[in-house]
Amino acid sequence: MRRVLIIFFCIVIGSVEVFCKPLGVGVLIDKSEMTQGIINELKGELKLNFAGTGYEPEILETYEIDNQNFKSSLEKLERNSKINGIFILTYEKPGEVKFLNKNKFYSFPLGFEKNSSLNKFKNVNYISGNLEIKDDLQLMKELKPITRMAVFVPVETIHQGMSLKELEAPFKEEKIGLELISESTTTEQLDNILNNVDGVYIISYGNYGKKILEKALEKKKLTFTVDFSSSLNNQSLMGYNLKTEVKRRLRAGALNYMMYKTKGKRTLITDAGNVRKNIFFNMNIAHMIDCYPSLIFLQGIETVQEEQTKKRYLGFQEAIERALQVNQGLLSTREDVQSSIYDAKAANSKRLPQLSLNGQYNAVDKSAVKYMPTTPENSVNTYLKLSQVIFSDQINANVYVKKRLIDNSKASLQQAKLNTIYNVASTYLNILQLKAQLKIQKSNYALVKESLNVARINYRVGSGGAQDVYRLEASLSQALSNIAEATGEIKMQEAALNRLLNYPANSTYTYETFNNISNSFAMGKEFLEKYAYGSKGTNQLLNFLITGAIENSQDLRQLDNSISIKKREYTAAGRERYIPTIEAFGQYNKNNTITPWGKNSNLPGEAEYWQAGVAVTLPLIQGGETIENQNMIESQIKSLQYKKNEANNVIAEEVTQTFTKMLSDYVQSYTSGLAADAAEKNLKIVTNLYAAGSATLTELLDAQNNTLKSQLNNVIANYSLFNSAIKLENLYGDYTITKSQKQRDQIIKNLEDMMN
Repeated sequence: MRRVLIIFFCIVIGSVEVFCKPLGVGVLIDKSEMTQGIINELKGELKLNFAGTGYEPEILETYEIDNQNFKSSLEKLERNSKINGIFILTYEKPGEVKFLNKNKFYSFPLGFEKNSSLNKFKNVNYISGNLEIKDDLQLMKELKPITRMAVFVPVETIHQGMSLKELEAPFKEEKIGLELISESTTTEQLDNILNNVDGVYIISYGNYGKKILEKALEKKKLTFTVDFSSSLNNQSLMGYNLKTEVKRRLRAGALNYMMYKTKGKRTLITDAGNVRKNIFFNMNIAHMIDCYPSLIFLQGIETVQEEQTKKRYLGFQEAIERALQVNQGLLSTREDVQSSIYDAKAANSKRLPQLSLNGQYNAVDKSAVKYMPTTPENSVNTYLKLSQVIFSDQINANVYVKKRLIDNSKASLQQAKLNTIYNVASTYLNILQLKAQLKIQKSNYALVKESLNVARINYRVGSGGAQDVYRLEASLSQALSNIAEATGEIKMQEAALNRLLNYPANSTYTYETFNNISNSFAMGKEFLEKYAYGSKGTNQLLNFLITGAIENSQDLRQLDNSISIKKREYTAAGRERYIPTIEAFGQYNKNNTITPWGKNSNLPGEAEYWQAGVAVTLPLIQGGETIENQNMIESQIKSLQYKKNEANNVIAEEVTQTFTKMLSDYVQSYTSGLAADAAEKNLKIVTNLYAAGSATLTELLDAQNNTLKSQLNNVIANYSLFNSAIKLENLYGDYTITKSQKQRDQIIKNLEDMMN
């Protein structure tokens, strides 16, 4: 039995050796590209294409290369006996390539030439694609008028592949003059060319292509680049993003290698057809060269590189704290409080001693009819009076009223603070919500574009109708409109936030993440998931919130103060007829009279004298005014009491409605999340079916619209939940979002203890 097992084991090992023969692969890759991503793509394509063939390809060596070390790196791979296939992943085909080993397979999958001379070798495969230069030129003409263009194509491309006649054709069709640039063009010649053209079209740019880009941007020329590398896209205005094309080319190269190893011949995949590309647009470069595209132009762009300007970070708590310090409306309310304090001090000062200086001058014309010889011609009467109120109920009442008005001003200030926090927090969350919606709209926009590309390809090959293209173009326009609308809403909300923070209206920021902010709420998702509306716990919480909102209400505080004021006025009005005003005074008099006989000649007594006394004032009858005032005040008190009762009811109603909505928002947040997840999964399935021709465009559009709607509903529900929480805290009269984490934890514990 043991001998049988050993024999079986040897057979299995032998089978593995037969059917899983290792196949060494070497790779030369351009230094300008991120190595790991493209290497992993190649590994996957090799594994996929060699499945079931008895070979197991493995990448053994990888070298990053440029024109200087290409030859030496290639020779290293050729000398390695374990390496059977060599993939040259460069973006320019090096000239004078000599293949030392005819038993190895060479693949150049990333080319632009047609009918490359490399394909004459049986063991060499060069893959090219068709450029749609005419379409690119039309796109550039939409930005600015173009009469002449400079084109850079590596010399090797012109000599061995693309003919000059082929290159000139699209420019002639568009009636654009052509200036050719090559590596042999001197710096002086390049300057002269760039001075006389409107833009530059660069195919497969290397070091010299970079130099052209730099000079073209200095002269504010349009630039368009065609290259497999994406690392230099930030240096050009427009160009190809060829990530999809790279994967397709690697697949073709792996398939060619598999056919070579299994059937001893190279396949016919040398021309990959039209290049599958996304066109990027660099907004930073656009602004540098004074180019500002319209939204309609951007609709034709597959990928838009947004302008990356460094924005100041504005945290959630930072925004609230700043508003409490510099908000102009809040500062105005603070001054109102100070003003009321001064007003109360002024009223109270009536109780303090009052000192006044009084004077009167009289002159009599001698020609007057009633003039008597003894009448003074001139007289001056002056006196200094010091008075002190001993008792005045009117003053006491006025001081009491002013103090209550101070309390009212403070209540207004407290409510203004609460409202400021609410306005800042809700506006901040609205901006985050709109940004999340904008991200979804952009994702939908990209998805519709991708579907439109598929529809156009299907239409070209006869597997789809023009109606699919038209419907998707209409959907694309709507998606762009939605992006513009969301962008505009963000600008408006940011302007509102800047007003609250007293910043310039056009300021924009980097904001705190929603997940981080959600931790600032005591009644968040983790708290609400434990309770259902209508349960004993939630009813207790609701009653607690209503009671607290009534106790903390600044409006009720002001109504109580207003009632107290009216009651004091009522008391003062009733006392007016029998409680006198008592005032003590002292007065120093000095009188000077000038007559024809001399100063003070007819004035009996001393010209200077003192007098003092006590004045008592008691209004007995004022025509019924006192009684009517009391009746009026009594009616005003009743009105204020009714308003207070109504305010209590309104507070209870608003708290109940907001609390109920918050619980409803939580449920919608949960269910809409499930719906969005299911819609996304369904969309992936339908998208793949449509690409394979197994689903109709109507099914695809339905799936896309349903996904968009579900995602937006989920975002709206999430933010609506926290907006309801902010409003509830505003109604309660205190915020957990402004407290420390330790304080919030204690609040949550107290609430849970109460509810349980």
